Amino acid sequence: METGMRLKYHRSKQKISLEEVASGILSPRELKKMENGSKDPALKDLEALCKKLTIPLAPKDNPIGKVLVKNFKNSLLHPQNKAKIMEQYTDIQGHPLLHADEDVELEYSIQQIRYFIIIGDLDSAEEKIKEMERFREFMNQEQFYLFHKYNGNYNYILNDFEKALKTYLVAEKIAPNTISASELGDLYYSIGISSTKCRETEMAFKYSEMALKIYQQEFIPKRIVECHLNIAITHQHFGNFRMSMEHYKNALTIGNKLEIDILRFTTEFNLGYSYFIYQNYNLSVVHIENSLKYIHPEYTADLLSSYCILIKCQYELNNFDAAKVWIRKGLEIVENKKLNIHSPTNHIFKEAYIEFICLVHLLDENYEDFENYVLRKLIPSLEATGNYFESGYYFGHLGQIFYEQERYKESAEIMNKARESYKNINILFRE
Repeated sequence: METGMRLKYHRSKQKISLEEVASGILSPRELKKMENGSKDPALKDLEALCKKLTIPLAPKDNPIGKVLVKNFKNSLLHPQNKAKIMEQYTDIQGHPLLHADEDVELEYSIQQIRYFIIIGDLDSAEEKIKEMERFREFMNQEQFYLFHKYNGNYNYILNDFEKALKTYLVAEKIAPNTISASELGDLYYSIGISSTKCRETEMAFKYSEMALKIYQQEFIPKRIVECHLNIAITHQHFGNFRMSMEHYKNALTIGNKLEIDILRFTTEFNLGYSYFIYQNYNLSVVHIENSLKYIHPEYTADLLSSYCILIKCQYELNNFDAAKVWIRKGLEIVENKKLNIHSPTNHIFKEAYIEFICLVHLLDENYEDFENYVLRKLIPSLEATGNYFESGYYFGHLGQIFYEQERYKESAEIMNKARESYKNINILFRE
């Protein structure tokens, strides 16, 4: 960092005004010229300014600090063991060499954003992002790139996928040529999964393929599995069942060797859901039941989502007793955790809960409540996220109920809505 920028950095960090620092040494105008690099400071003025800011006259060579922050950064790139990362952070947090010079301190602060996101401390992540906004002008190109990328990570975790995608694409434009292949792969993967969430299927496929090639060359098995999963989902969106299944099976084969529970759950769940979409209910049940072996009881939304698929599969197979077994398991969770329509704190949690309650009413043949929940709560939620397959599924069942109740006009209207939902899927796939 140049001399003038160093002065401005520490003045900004200490939240001291230009006038206050310049007072008794030189004019604020002259200090401003020094900070923007248009004037070199006289040695006596520089000494006085550094003394007032309580910083050394020149930046210190800090090789150990650079190694500390580099190791911390590398541990965050493909995190697998959250406890180990937290332990490492505890070991280095407060180390004086992480604040001994401006460049290391700036790099460390940016990496803290990613760390807080990984451990799920979103309040600290948000606070750190706001803090680092003040220091954007001091960042080098790579730091500026990482700041954008980690902002994308933060927005993705908040389920603001469109904002995440836009931020990742900005990061791609400003990425320096010096970043590692693994880092570039991580960016491509991030763009790929965000594109999938935004139904930008062509972009999702392109970037997931680019990421997969890098991870195969670098041999990073966890990311290879995740790329196969995302590519499988994009093929599913294209309506290409054979290629989708090929990538799901690749993900399953590699993932089983890694013994990472959350990866196994995600793979089995997505494969099971894919079979459900293609109406192979027996195989769907096999894979969704397998997924439940790898999910922690605290992941309530994932459990309820899995139960919903199993209930629907057994319902379609006319195995009503088997469906009711999963209803009972879900009700145990609802009762034990005292869940209600207002308790879920995020959209995924809320949608899983609403769908489960819809299925409870369907299995109990409580069709009035089923109708109210589907039309007033579930459908608006599904349409808000573009989940037209599930909208079509529930419209279809509601239309059938209306038909059996001899509500023929309403049945025809609802069946039309089911067709429109499925038509929307085809439009999305073609786009």
